[in-house]
Amino acid sequence: MPQSTPKPLATTPPPIPTQRPTPTIEREDTAQRLTVCTLEPEAASPFVTSPSGSDLLALFLEEAVERVAYGWEARLVERVPSVESGDVITRLVPITSGMRYADALGFVHQATNAEATGLPQLVVTFTLKSDLLWSDGTPITAKDALLGYHLAQLPEAQGRWRELAERTAQFIVVNDRTLRWEGIPGYLSSAFPGFLFPLQPAHRWQGHTLASIANDRTPPATGPFRIVAWEAGREVRLEPNGNYSGPVPLLEQITFRFPVTTPDSWTQLMADGPCDIVLPYPVGQTAWQPWARLAAAGGATMWADVAPTVLRLEFNPLPVPAPTEDPATVVASPLQDIQVRQALAGCVSRQRLAQALPAEALAPADGFIPPNHPIYKETTTLSFNPQASGRLLDSLGWRDRDGDGVRQAEDVPGFADGEPLSLTLHFVPPYFVIAAHVAGDLENCGADIALQPMDARQLYSASTASPLFGGWFELALLGWQATVPEICGGWLSDRVPTADNGWQGENFSRFASTDYDAACARALSAIDPLAQASALATAQAELNRTLPTLFLAWRPYWFVTRPNVQGIRPDASAYGTLWNSEALYISEDVPQD
Repeated sequence: MPQSTPKPLATTPPPIPTQRPTPTIEREDTAQRLTVCTLEPEAASPFVTSPSGSDLLALFLEEAVERVAYGWEARLVERVPSVESGDVITRLVPITSGMRYADALGFVHQATNAEATGLPQLVVTFTLKSDLLWSDGTPITAKDALLGYHLAQLPEAQGRWRELAERTAQFIVVNDRTLRWEGIPGYLSSAFPGFLFPLQPAHRWQGHTLASIANDRTPPATGPFRIVAWEAGREVRLEPNGNYSGPVPLLEQITFRFPVTTPDSWTQLMADGPCDIVLPYPVGQTAWQPWARLAAAGGATMWADVAPTVLRLEFNPLPVPAPTEDPATVVASPLQDIQVRQALAGCVSRQRLAQALPAEALAPADGFIPPNHPIYKETTTLSFNPQASGRLLDSLGWRDRDGDGVRQAEDVPGFADGEPLSLTLHFVPPYFVIAAHVAGDLENCGADIALQPMDARQLYSASTASPLFGGWFELALLGWQATVPEICGGWLSDRVPTADNGWQGENFSRFASTDYDAACARALSAIDPLAQASALATAQAELNRTLPTLFLAWRPYWFVTRPNVQGIRPDASAYGTLWNSEALYISEDVPQD
């Protein structure tokens, strides 16, 4: 889906309500009835975004083409659109003054030059399956997708469908089952199979406002289940949709329950209370250890998949003076030497970092492609080898002659002899333990690392007050979230934040490489997966060679179920945790390890 360029993760989670817990609710032991616990969403609408809302939405509103394992599977359409089938074409269209167009990162602009130029336009045709029915028995037609497009255009609409609407030139009903999506010129994306706007029941909602639609608590369904009751503040009850076009669900009922509890009581709700599943939100905001103890006792199963969330260590080769320093000060950094960066990278053990923090459930990273992505290829370019790193630093003139554990300069251009290999590492307080492990590894190689925790509001502020945006850091530890291929945009040379561009950009290390820019541009504009994979591999190789960033570890998204809940398939790329709810069932026998 179209996404803006990567943004820093929130380093502290949104608060979980801390009202007095309600009395324990006795579980019903009826077979094939599942109770899912989470926080109550504001609405279950594709245009009102929230984590728990997306999870509920996945049960009753089927994606026309579903995202599975970073690929696409046809659900409500006859086939996944492709170039080979003729459903996907690109054509060159002229751009004149006043027209909207997209740049390489997908940002929307309005042409101001009256001189006509040409940009490619992506066109995708979708064909709905025949005989599709809403859960209330009304036939599904192309008009339902057209209503989805109109709702996505509303100013109050949120999320990926609003972003897609902004990048849509036309969405045309060809006939009752066929629709054609036409993008604004310049907008090319390999995510085109997911560009059919969500079906919305025109027979029920045509002419209604988005607010009134969001307040409809029992909407018609296209998914495996339909909502039969929504009791505000308590629960949503769902039953199988008899008109579902896919496999018949195995569960008789799913109840989304909204316990009013304290953050540390979610574990108890599964151990003694009503919950068969606790979803990623809020479980990801709780401590890992109580869940691990419950799992070890046989009371729970913990599920996880690598999310597109990576911890990264930024190297700034050319830091500028801090706001408190004389602007004319020349700041020399050992990181200006690419070989110093390569040596320091070999000092950091990503495997040991993950093992040292079992509660974080980290997966070592070796690039910006997550290991569960189909185009991922393991690389050993930046393997952990502190001995080789030490020899390289020696050869560069950074030596520890006095044996105090800190290397000093000897005939290093730009540095006085005896000047220590000293660097400051900026990070936000929640990353203190991770920062300490990284600093320890670097210090084992003879670098003197000063830890500098900083409030997130300053570190991520778009101004010179931020060492990231202002460019006055040396090392920075970040948590970053972005999808593939958009993530490569974070190192484009025109994405350096400056006062002149209003601090727009996330290329904090001021990295510039024409080879990288070209490879990332090819990846962002590719509609062929193989061409995109090749371009991303080239871009990643350039990053690993020049090292503006050292990728440390991937964070998981995770959730917890009772051991007898079967059919779970965690998928960080899917749009809902229980995306395959029709396959879930309750087993009489608890699986044994």
